[in-house]
Amino acid sequence: MAKACDHCNLSKERETCTAGASPTCLKCSRLRIGSIARRTKRVRHRSSAKVFPHGDLQVSTVVSRQGAESKKSDTYASPSSSSSSSSSSPGSALSSPLGVDEPWTPETPDVMIMSPEKLLAAPTNFQTTSDAFRTVMDVEQFSVIHAPFVFGNSFIPLSQKVIYVILQLSAPVLTEGYLAFLGLMTNYQKSPIIRRSEPDVFRAAKGLQRLRSVKITNDYDAACALFLGQTMYVFDVLTTPYSRTAHAIVRSSLMSAKAWLTRMVHTPIMDTITMTPILVDTVECLVHREIPIIRLDPQHRVIVDRYLGLCATLLPHLYDICVCSNALKREAPAVGSESYSAYHDRLDEIEETIRRWRPQTPAGLFESYGQHAVLAMVTQANVYRLAALLILHRLRYSLGVEDEAAWRLANGIFSELSFFAKSAANLKDTSALPVVFPLTMAMFEIYGPGEDLVERLTSFTVQSVCVGRLQEFVKVARASRESGFEGIWFDLVDTHLRVAMPP
Repeated sequence: MAKACDHCNLSKERETCTAGASPTCLKCSRLRIGSIARRTKRVRHRSSAKVFPHGDLQVSTVVSRQGAESKKSDTYASPSSSSSSSSSSPGSALSSPLGVDEPWTPETPDVMIMSPEKLLAAPTNFQTTSDAFRTVMDVEQFSVIHAPFVFGNSFIPLSQKVIYVILQLSAPVLTEGYLAFLGLMTNYQKSPIIRRSEPDVFRAAKGLQRLRSVKITNDYDAACALFLGQTMYVFDVLTTPYSRTAHAIVRSSLMSAKAWLTRMVHTPIMDTITMTPILVDTVECLVHREIPIIRLDPQHRVIVDRYLGLCATLLPHLYDICVCSNALKREAPAVGSESYSAYHDRLDEIEETIRRWRPQTPAGLFESYGQHAVLAMVTQANVYRLAALLILHRLRYSLGVEDEAAWRLANGIFSELSFFAKSAANLKDTSALPVVFPLTMAMFEIYGPGEDLVERLTSFTVQSVCVGRLQEFVKVARASRESGFEGIWFDLVDTHLRVAMPP
């Protein structure tokens, strides 16, 4: 006698399982989950262990002889086949079940084909792996949840494809953290497609536990760790306003995947997963005067990323600033000493390089990404260049010293952002604007324009929330300068910066 299939039984969805009326569960078939009806012992075939490619985690499923034959032709339905093809050592060639130019459209379950009004009325139940798959496979739901982390809709299809496959390969490790992220992000939609829900702190804690214990044996294990680190970073930033742990989450995922990252960054389809944590770590290290986990060296291709935009070739120079700044912090050489002069000569070299820096752009940029997304990416690149120069200036001079040069750089940042914000179409048609770091740097220097911009950029929900939470530290830096503080503003970070500094 047929029972609920393995997947529905494990996820406690026995009531909705259709395995009893057909050889396979229709719901699991739509989700491309290889799961069939469980039967009594007298007709059960010998079980075969299907190993998820994630360390010691295994999920055993009962596979019939006919089902085993049919699965051979499905590259996505069998995690074990993907595992064998993608398993690799850190030094071997990247093996990917995803083709860069391969067209792909996820199967959408019938239950998700409904009007926005019905979607709004539907409850948000991010509880099971099936819920995660349903959200990833529905373009509209996926888009509204991930919109704060992509420059525009042109980045959605590839992001959807990559996350779908990583979730399928690493569901036991990724699910809890990703479900917590999905539930949280319903509160940051531009349009209310999904009913908002309270943050699931318990599920997020389980996701963090998974991240700490992750075992990486291949490229997609590394991709899973990097993606889980990003989702947990976002959850921590948005739910724990006075926590200093967010950066540690990203660094943990980068350190776990470091041996694989060197090769992964050469693979364009992995940009969706690799670039954002490198950017987050680099920005946080600039502020805290630490050394990033990864130096993204120049690539033999032009990188246009969903969140890093056109700044890939700027990241190595930001890394170099971190190294020099960290050395000055640790050694604290006396002014006029030989080592002090050497470090400042190095700062001069980096400054000259950044002044000459311009972003690389591929042919057909506007056709591929659209006018508003391109303008947003160019704006990001320009203000990050100016913020890097401002960081270099403030490593040399205390607040209140050589202020005019700092004000020129700050006004440049305000000018770039104001030009972008003048067009209502830019604000409407661009999903994300990752400029929290440059805007905060400029607000240290000048009161007024930054506050006006924060009001005008409220449509970028996640970024505006992060800038708002940094205002307390901005006020401390300004007050310190007015009271005659003789140190550099970096000296205030350890004692007064209680929130994350997102990109």
